[in-house]
Amino acid sequence: MSADPTRNQAFVLRGFSDPPGPGHCTVVSFDRRARSRRALRALGKWWGIALLSVFIPVAHFLLVPSFFLFGIFMSVQNLGTSELAKDARGVCPDCGTEQSLDLAAKWRVPQQVTCRNCHRGLVVALGATP
Repeated sequence: MSADPTRNQAFVLRGFSDPPGPGHCTVVSFDRRARSRRALRALGKWWGIALLSVFIPVAHFLLVPSFFLFGIFMSVQNLGTSELAKDARGVCPDCGTEQSLDLAAKWRVPQQVTCRNCHRGLVVALGATP
C-alpha cells in the first residue's frame, strides 16, 4: 500500500449532448487492515445505538433488532469497500452547470447520476476529458 491512500480521479459525464462534461473526485483506497477497522467501528457504533435503544419503551422491540442487523450490514459493506469516492464535482453536458455529484459510496464506473439543475440522467465514465 502506498503512503498516500487518496488519489484524484478524472472522469467524464455522458448525457444526451456532446461533448461529455468533465468531472473529478477524490478516491480513498483502503487496505485490508483499514477495511477491518472501519467494519469494526461501524459494528460497534450501531450495536451501541441498539444497546441505548433498549431504554426506549415499546419502540425497543423494533429498534434493537433493526440496529443490530443494520450494524452487521454496515460492517459487511465496509469490509467489501476497497475504494471510496468523495467530493465529486462535474459539469453537466446538457445544461452546462457545474455541481457536486452524489456518487455511490463504493467507487465504480460506470454509474448513474442525476443533474441537480436539469434533472437529466447522466453516466459517470472513465475516459479522456474533453
